[in-house]
Amino acid sequence: MKNDTLIVCPQCHAKFSHIDDTHWKCGKCGYTAQVINKIPVFSDYPANLQPSEKIARCAEQGSIWRRFNWKFLEQTAALLNPEAEVLDIGAGRGDFKTIFARSRYTGLDIYPYPELDLAVDLIKVCPFNEESFDLIVMANVIEHVYDYRTLVGRAAKLLKPGGKLLITVPFLLKLHQEPVDFHRYTRYALEQLARENGLAVEVLDGYYNPLAILDEGIGNAWEYCLPQTSGFVKLLTKICIFGSQKLSNYLKKFLGNGYTAPAEKEANPNVLGYQCIFIKDFSRNEIEGNKLLRHEKNLSND
Repeated sequence: MKNDTLIVCPQCHAKFSHIDDTHWKCGKCGYTAQVINKIPVFSDYPANLQPSEKIARCAEQGSIWRRFNWKFLEQTAALLNPEAEVLDIGAGRGDFKTIFARSRYTGLDIYPYPELDLAVDLIKVCPFNEESFDLIVMANVIEHVYDYRTLVGRAAKLLKPGGKLLITVPFLLKLHQEPVDFHRYTRYALEQLARENGLAVEVLDGYYNPLAILDEGIGNAWEYCLPQTSGFVKLLTKICIFGSQKLSNYLKKFLGNGYTAPAEKEANPNVLGYQCIFIKDFSRNEIEGNKLLRHEKNLSND
């Protein structure tokens, strides 16, 4: 994205008239944003925030959940018009920038990572006009936002008519990125969140993997139960845990690493996470057409 394409003064919504290596200044109202790591910063970030390290990521790296997310994002990107405006909220080190290389990508986070286009807390400040984006991505973000309703509401307003909000969010997952791990959402909460913001559900898939839950339990037993034993009990516990892990690894050869399915149709209640697409100013025919197009694209990729 060119820096001056979509970003506007958050006070008067005029284009920034002065941009250099130290600040962006609005010629209309005088609002000024500082430049850090070569990107404009529109809001303060917590002083104790530990920035994430740059890690090479792709479809074959990271946790199984992350790999499924990557594929979901790739499928969505493949259906976009090359001129589509994409906003990646909570983009971190810009992992998904390559996925949306065909479109016009804007990455933001509250921390000024050099890989991004701007740093801003959208709950506090919004340097965009409403109805600016065709797709907004929040991948594993809203569980880390205490006031997530305000953030999703802001994103809904930034969508163009017919625009889409893509959300991936874990459900059965241990605490992570503490202390900023606030929420877990059922599919009913996600559906309600969409309705509250005038969005319709186009995709709401759960990710199911019973063996992942088993592995988590085995690891938990090794780390927290084993140290509480001693002597023969400790030896027997080690043997049992080791055998359980061997059994889990054996089953994976036949059962794989889980699957995604429409949450409303899946009988398994042990969902590890959800992958969602909500659409703005929709019609039922448009939603069904989009589902068919996505299904056909999936078949062509398999």
